[in-house]
Formats: sequence, C-alpha cells, structure tokens
Amino acid sequence: MANPIHGFNLKPGRRIGAHYEVESRLGEGVEGEVYRVRDRVTGILRAAKLYRPEHDPKRRRSIQHAQKLESLRDCPIVLQYFHSETLTVRGQSVHVLISELCPGEPLKRWIERHRGKRADPFVALTVLHRLAAGLEDIHNTGEYHADVHTENVLIHPRGIGFNLKLIDFYPWGRPSRLKMQQDVLGAIAVLHDLLGGARRPTTLPPEVTWVLAGKRTERILERFPTMAALRHHLETFSGPTVF
Repeated sequence: MANPIHGFNLKPGRRIGAHYEVESRLGEGVEGEVYRVRDRVTGILRAAKLYRPEHDPKRRRSIQHAQKLESLRDCPIVLQYFHSETLTVRGQSVHVLISELCPGEPLKRWIERHRGKRADPFVALTVLHRLAAGLEDIHNTGEYHADVHTENVLIHPRGIGFNLKLIDFYPWGRPSRLKMQQDVLGAIAVLHDLLGGARRPTTLPPEVTWVLAGKRTERILERFPTMAALRHHLETFSGPTVF
C-alpha cells in the first residue's frame, strides 16, 4: 500500500490537468485539500478539491460527491460542479473535482471576527433563514446534507443580505426523513453558534429563544418537523422585539 499523502503542498503555477494551474491553497479537511485554480486559457477562477488516495482509494467517495452535486445543480445554495481531473503527486494518482469558486469564507471564521464572537440576534435569524431556505430546496429534490455546521457553510455578505453555499456533501446513505430532520437540528445548532455558542448572552429576544428550543431535539423537531416549517416560521412570526 502506498504511503499516505499528509499534505499535497501544491505550489503556485503547478498544473492540474491540461487546463488549470494553482494560484493558492484555500483549506484542508480529512478527505483532502482545496485550491484556488485558474483556467490557463480564459483566466476564470475555479476551486479544485484534491482527494487523498488513502481516503478514497477507488474514487468512490469523490465520484459520489460529484454525482450528488450534479443532482442538486438547480439548488442555489449548492456549489456548481463542473468536471474532474487527475493529478500525479509523489507517484500516486489523485482525483480532483473542479467546481465554482465562491466568494466568502467559512461561517465559523465569519462569526469569530465579530465582537464577542457572536452575531446580532436579528442578523443570526437572517442567516438562519437563508440556510433554511437553501436546505428546503435540497429537501424538495428528495436529497439531504446531514452534516450542517459552521465549517460546512460559506457566507458572503451582499447588500443587506447574505449569500450562502453548503460544502462537503458526504454520501451518508439513502435519503430519509431522519436525515432531513438531522439537517433541521444542524441548522438550529448553527443559530446557536451564530449567537456565541456557550458564550451566548443569558438573555436573548424571546423569538430567538423559542427557535433554539433549549437545544432539545424532541422540542425542536416538534416545532419544526420539516425544513419548510422552520423557514415558514422565520418568515411569519410576530412580536418583533428582536429588531
């Protein structure tokens, strides 16, 4: 078995396939690393995710990931997948997925840049609404994410609103109501983190505390059995003391 690739460490100018060259590294995770790359002919910027061979020896995970992104192409919150490339790194074949390069940053980093490492309650609910609407689109296709947290959400403030993108769709098995409810719980956990997590204020507007539901799973799913129910509540609740 080949030695694990702990870091690709691609330098600027390194070619990926026939069409791209590396500009910079964007980040890394358990499965691999993501780079900002430029189309050598058009100059268009893209994102390239390199999968570590030891985590994806038969390319099943990367292929499933690409197939899932393709099936969700019409959902605005999902990164647009384009095609795949192959790269040789230290004698090993590496599978690379090329997708759109989105402006913004991981939601976790965005939260940490705020004073007190928390967002204003109204801003937090606004971000949650965008996330819920995007996940509702995914659920309407019969699919799910099932790993929603602040490191898997990219945020880009635009005008008076926010553009969000979900990343890292893992193949957790066949779609089910349980997996979609896991997305609801993940979205509420994101709200909790937006408000400061364990450091959140002891007093919050009642509209916010009602949505948080004490972080109790049964109570959350009783109030929001579907993502549509969460999105609808955020659009229609009364008593705007949160403003």
